Order: sequence, then C-alpha cells, then structure tokens
Amino acid sequence: MLLLASLLLTWLSAGYWGYLFATIQFLGFVFLVLSIVSGILARQWIFVSAVVATIAGVAGLMAILILGRHGTPPEVSAVANLRTINTAEVTYLSSSGGTYGSITDLIAAGLLDETFIGTKAGYKYSITLNATGSVYTADVLPVSPNTGRFGYYSFPDAVVRYSTIASLAPKGQAGHYVQ
Repeated sequence: MLLLASLLLTWLSAGYWGYLFATIQFLGFVFLVLSIVSGILARQWIFVSAVVATIAGVAGLMAILILGRHGTPPEVSAVANLRTINTAEVTYLSSSGGTYGSITDLIAAGLLDETFIGTKAGYKYSITLNATGSVYTADVLPVSPNTGRFGYYSFPDAVVRYSTIASLAPKGQAGHYVQ
C-alpha cells in the first residue's frame, strides 16, 4: 500500500523528474505484480522487481522534496510571460497605427489576459512607453526573493535580458540576454 501511495504522489508531482521516477516505479510495480500472478519467474526476480520499484519510489519522493512540487523554477514562467508581452506588442503595433501599448491597452485589445495586472506567478509586470509610443520597455521583477531570483526586461527588439540591477541577475550577467 505504501508503494501505491508513493507512486501516486510521485506521479501527481509536476515536472520531468516526477514523471520519470513515477514511470520507472510503475514499471517496477507492474513487473512485481506480473511476477507474483504468473508464478513463472523465480523468486529472485520478484525480489529484484520489488527493490527496483521501491528505489524508484524513494528517488521520486526525494525529487519532489528537492525540486519542490512543480520542479520548474518561477523564472521560466516569467521569461515565457515576457515573451508573450513582446508578441502582444508586435501585434498591437501592427493594428494601432504604429504605436506600442501599455498593459491595459494590450488587455483591452484582447492580446493579454487580466492576470498581467498585479502579480502573476510571483512576478510584477510593467510596460513603460516613451512619449510617442514608438518604444517600450517591458519589465518583470520578482515580488520577493521567495517568488523569484531574477528580474528581466525587453525592448522592441524582443530580446529578453537579465535586469540591469546586479542583485536581480546572475553574477556578471546584469543586462545580458537570457539564453
């Protein structure tokens, strides 16, 4: 029963490692059940399959504890959301007569959803326009150190860069583009 609970918990955790360990654990469990039901395999194979399933279960639970429930750092979604803003800006530019828009403009045009106002996935999103609306700067900053490590920004060239604030960028990468 503990094996099944471990399998379910590992499988429900999002992220690559959770799925990998859950699959290995599931295969070991299936092999164990088939070995017991068929009775064809020798006893040592039943023991081996039980050990494999247990080790995979323990590894999966450790992956959940080490990587967290989702396994994906919040920075990944922040960069993806900034790229969404860049795409929305290009679309807005082509339909607005040559000007970029603020977040509220992009939401009103149906290019972004309302979640970009306020905090989204632990980050605060903002767009600053120049006086003519011909240039924008999209900024993404973590709300706190617990919600994200790095800040990002982008210009109309749509290149996502680390924040110019040294404490919000990897060492030596302030202002450099994100790879």
